[in-house]
Amino acid sequence: MNNMKVNVRIAPSPTGFLHLGTAQSALYNWLFARKNRGKFYLRIEDTDKERSTKEYERSILEAIEWLGLRWDSQDGGFYRQSERSIFYRKALEKLITEKKAFWCNHTKEDLEVERKKQETNKEPPRHICDQKNNSNNFTFFPASSTDGAGWILRLAVDTNSDRKVDFDDIIRGHIEFKAELLGDFSIAKSLDEALYNFAVVVDDANTEITHVIRGEDHISNTPKQILIYEALGLPVPQFAHLPLILSSDRSKLSKRHGATSVVDFKKDYLPDALINFLGSLSYTFSKELMTKEEMIQEFEIKKVHKSGAVFDIKKLNWLNSRYIKKMSPEEFRKISGLNVLESVISIITERLEKLSDVNNFEYFWKEPEYGKELLKWKDSSFEDVRNSLEESKKIIEFSENIRMDLDSLGEKLSNRGLAYWPLRVAVTGKEKSPDPVEIINAIGRKKTLERIKAAIKKLG
Repeated sequence: MNNMKVNVRIAPSPTGFLHLGTAQSALYNWLFARKNRGKFYLRIEDTDKERSTKEYERSILEAIEWLGLRWDSQDGGFYRQSERSIFYRKALEKLITEKKAFWCNHTKEDLEVERKKQETNKEPPRHICDQKNNSNNFTFFPASSTDGAGWILRLAVDTNSDRKVDFDDIIRGHIEFKAELLGDFSIAKSLDEALYNFAVVVDDANTEITHVIRGEDHISNTPKQILIYEALGLPVPQFAHLPLILSSDRSKLSKRHGATSVVDFKKDYLPDALINFLGSLSYTFSKELMTKEEMIQEFEIKKVHKSGAVFDIKKLNWLNSRYIKKMSPEEFRKISGLNVLESVISIITERLEKLSDVNNFEYFWKEPEYGKELLKWKDSSFEDVRNSLEESKKIIEFSENIRMDLDSLGEKLSNRGLAYWPLRVAVTGKEKSPDPVEIINAIGRKKTLERIKAAIKKLG
């Protein structure tokens, strides 16, 4: 496979943020291109003028670059569909000239009558258009219209044929559809308004895409696109349809299940962790932690799983924690924006799953805030707490082995919790934290003593 030509693409629509499913498709396309020394292109499908925005486009580009999936910018490696209407028009004119596309002005009411009749006869819904029998409809403009309003261009499909439109999916094997069940499907609203399936074919052909790697929800589009390729006399690429990312109830992942776009994950996760997670969702690599370079070496598109993978946030958090642990102090400071000691960084990164959770450790750089009730250990009195903190203060001031002497204090009080709990709260202001002795060693005895004194003062 390494000797074949490979051109692949990712084609997000700027009608929203980059979805996790699209990000996974981008990753597998990128891995396939890099493995085979091919080209990875990015196409912005912005023909939906009402919903497409430049803000979404910028967000998509930033997300792809943040993930480290840089597209090949040379040879038209990045383009927008909105800038390519001349190519669609030329291809549509070719089909009309060759009597492979025709104008249809059946109304929505006409189509609904046809659909209900097919439903009654237990036939699959499709439009079998009698207007392709009228030679006047194979012209650049509808014969009875000056502006084309109410008309649509359709591909002339032989609905009486017993042909099967088939292809060998690299992941799923042989797939076929009866051509007669596709009907005379629409390909453009006008010569200047190509529809999705037609524009995709023209774009993929013009950029010599060799492999179309995309989600399985596009399988139903594939036979229509194959017929368009054939009608235009263009070579048909190979197809590989990826499994969908599923929610816990095994339905397609959507906003109702929570965060679904890459932008939602940027504040909490490292890009390499998210890439590792998305890559492993639908592919079995040799180990759980994989760099992109290691993924490239192992990746084979035919080994992508066929069934959908459930999005497991716990697995993502675990992976992210592993990557956080591997960060250097310089990397942590840059990402977190915190200028803290290495001893503090080691305590934080050892326990961090999500980057935003760094705020749970703010007692390392901010004075803790809490009410005096939090200082009480279970049913102890404030006097018990005061005595414990006074003893702790002496230990911090003079002890050569803080942990051993705090353990001894617990034995003296016959209550280990009374020895450690007020100290923990005094130092952190939290009910839960890393080992208080670790924190004391990280912030230093001077800062610790200041906080113990502040806690004693709270007790009045």
